[in-house]
Amino acid sequence: MEVVFSAVISEIANRFISFLVEKYSKRIAPAMDDQMQHNLHRVLLRVGVIVEEAEGRIIRNQAMVYQLNILRKEMYRGYYTMDNFRSQANEEDKFKDHDVSQSFALSKFNPAKRLFFFSGHTHWANEVKQVTDNLNNIIVDMGEFITILKDCPPLYRPPYSMHLIVDNYMFGRQMEFDRIMNFLMIVEPPSSQGVGILPIVGPATAGKSTLVAHVSNDERVCNYFTKILFVTEDDLDKGLTTEGNGRLLAIIELTENIDEAALRRYLASATGHASVTKIIITSMSRKIMNFGTTQTLMLNFLPLEAYWYFFKVRTFGSADPNSETKLESTAMEISRDLYGSFSGSFISGSIISGLLQPRSCSLPNTLNINAQHWKMVHTFLKLLIKKTSTPTSLTAHDRANENKPVLRRRANNDEFRIYDFYHCSADGTIPKITVSDVAFGSVECEGRFEALAWMSRIPPYKNYIYACEVRKTQPKNLDC
Repeated sequence: MEVVFSAVISEIANRFISFLVEKYSKRIAPAMDDQMQHNLHRVLLRVGVIVEEAEGRIIRNQAMVYQLNILRKEMYRGYYTMDNFRSQANEEDKFKDHDVSQSFALSKFNPAKRLFFFSGHTHWANEVKQVTDNLNNIIVDMGEFITILKDCPPLYRPPYSMHLIVDNYMFGRQMEFDRIMNFLMIVEPPSSQGVGILPIVGPATAGKSTLVAHVSNDERVCNYFTKILFVTEDDLDKGLTTEGNGRLLAIIELTENIDEAALRRYLASATGHASVTKIIITSMSRKIMNFGTTQTLMLNFLPLEAYWYFFKVRTFGSADPNSETKLESTAMEISRDLYGSFSGSFISGSIISGLLQPRSCSLPNTLNINAQHWKMVHTFLKLLIKKTSTPTSLTAHDRANENKPVLRRRANNDEFRIYDFYHCSADGTIPKITVSDVAFGSVECEGRFEALAWMSRIPPYKNYIYACEVRKTQPKNLDC
């Protein structure tokens, strides 16, 4: 009897504390939250106008480029903070709804958890205010920037939405792009007989090759240089054999293990072959920094805030994420998993966003609003992450026989397994079926085969392919 009485008293105390917390939060939250989000959204629109206008012009002033990069990063942080704030509010609503449905039962969610969510909400509310203030201050400081920007020559671009920009242009590398362009287009003194060398160092899948391909395909570069050479490690021993007095650009792509002697001989052979010779070297190894004639460009992965902006734009396309707040919260969870496990890789983000939003020729940029579908994709991603985090200490036999990630196909519950992943050039053989088709039952297939994961629309136009397997599920015998 005493135990029951004690439990009742404890429950009354818990509910009283919960009532006070909820009453306090209700008093300040709704009106203030809406106003804070409105203020941040409004200043983000102003920032977006400045960034979009600046990216449509040729800016040669390095101080302006640096200032623009600061504004762009703060804009990404602003969107990340606003979406996180909205996601936090959605989580609180879920718990409130659960408490209402369980009002006549012992509460599963104790006051400590209520206080946890309330403190989390307060944290993001403070973040919203801080980011809003920072953006307003930056806009005030950019008065001269906006004035000078009017005199910068326009860079022709057709009108399009942000999701089309992300699809067709490299995201988040504007400052690095401008840095390479300045290196290539700078006018050397007439007496200079040297070779300009720019090393670009960064981890795998950070976008080194894609960035350089963007630069080499730029109209200004194509018109300025007489010849553009693409050099691999196998070409180093051949040396530079191009003759003439034109302008030469050589792009050397190396792996982590570089042959320094062969590279040194190749660079020595480049002297005197053209009136202007520029060389770009990309590698994961920092050893190439010793060969540069200018400061090395370090290419790192995007910060989390910028990666979320990229992933959200790719995933939702032209749809309004504000109208699908639950899906936006799921997308944010997926982007965090991608960032934590794949360091914010553009490739992994593009593949997963393609699974969330399957596009077709008949319905381009349409959004699949099936929440169950998104949960299935999230499960699929977690299985892939589990595969990639397999300890490297396993023997070859263990790795060959370990359990592969399995995804139950949506249509018929067949087992869909993922094995190797690789890429090929645009002119290589491309599978006719896609991972999305297989995973969600759009096509009938069985056994081992290859499926297209993602086809890049930007240089160097690589196609990313999975080796897959589908195993038919045997029907279970039911006892009468």
